[in-house]
Amino acid sequence: MPENYIGLMCGTSLDSLDISLCSFDKPKKVKFFKSYKIKQPLKDKINECKSHRTNKKIFNDTDEIVTEFITRSLSKFIELSGSQNIEAIGFPGITIVHKPDKRVSVTLGNPKSIANACKLKVVADFRLTDMNYGGQGAPLAPYFHEFISKGENCFINFINLGGFANLTYLSNGRLMAFDTGPANYLIDLVSKLYFKMDYDKNGSLARKGKINEGALLSMLSDKYFYQNPPKSTGFERFNMKWIKKFKDKYRMNRYSLIATLTQLTSISVSDAINSSDLDSNKIFFGGGGSKNLTIKREILKRTGLNEIKSLPWGFDFKNLESSAFAWLAMQRVNSKPISNGYITGAKRSRRLGIIYR
Repeated sequence: MPENYIGLMCGTSLDSLDISLCSFDKPKKVKFFKSYKIKQPLKDKINECKSHRTNKKIFNDTDEIVTEFITRSLSKFIELSGSQNIEAIGFPGITIVHKPDKRVSVTLGNPKSIANACKLKVVADFRLTDMNYGGQGAPLAPYFHEFISKGENCFINFINLGGFANLTYLSNGRLMAFDTGPANYLIDLVSKLYFKMDYDKNGSLARKGKINEGALLSMLSDKYFYQNPPKSTGFERFNMKWIKKFKDKYRMNRYSLIATLTQLTSISVSDAINSSDLDSNKIFFGGGGSKNLTIKREILKRTGLNEIKSLPWGFDFKNLESSAFAWLAMQRVNSKPISNGYITGAKRSRRLGIIYR
């Protein structure tokens, strides 16, 4: 009987906890997938913890609530899946601080408590173990993307449009990846604050606004976009304070602001692709931003790449990230080192993650 692995993922939008059940031997497939919605009170609690991350009481209280939610969701998931042969769970945590230059990565969700409650091994602290070897701690999904590409005739480039965008590609036969900058995160912040909507569905709000070219050029002058890989970023750099700096300076109304931020994502991703020497012209869009047609069409127009809409073994834009952590858990349980350290900047091959029992 093949071993099964569970992978979890909760992105910066905090919309849901995604859980995948995967087999990576024979057969290779996604056996079961489900998303568990994160309700507003829990979102508020997590965001409060991000804002007061040095407050130990707030952190401990939030960590306990998050751990209970994850444990409850996992128990329901395992029961619904009907799977009996689960080897381990891959759990990246919910990130509240990521500062690779200071080797600091803080997440919510206690892997030891989850392991005890589910009576299964939990592999966690992937970022921290990479950072201990001098890496950025991210991106980590590209190692899984390489695995998927082995099921195709040629390498597929991946652009994950989550809260932040990351690009995976092959250049002269060498696996490369990095965070290109913000994807949905800034757009979602504006959608919630100025439109009382969780996100801009299909980019419809952005299409009603006029792009402020001056603000856009100023945004694109941020030093991050000119840094060479390996590099990763997050809400510590790109956040509401960053947005308001441009909104106030250029006196943008809410429609112009969301249109400009949407174009920022499209151009920063396209520029990253065009400045990279890609071996293949095939690209797969993952993450929630893959449903934003305004962004997707603009990227395809600017890069000339051909979109791949399906992946082998049942992987898709919904389950791709959670499945990646199921695969990383399998690698760690079987003591398989990750050798391509240049993606994150790690100094050498390393086993990613710590096993909690």
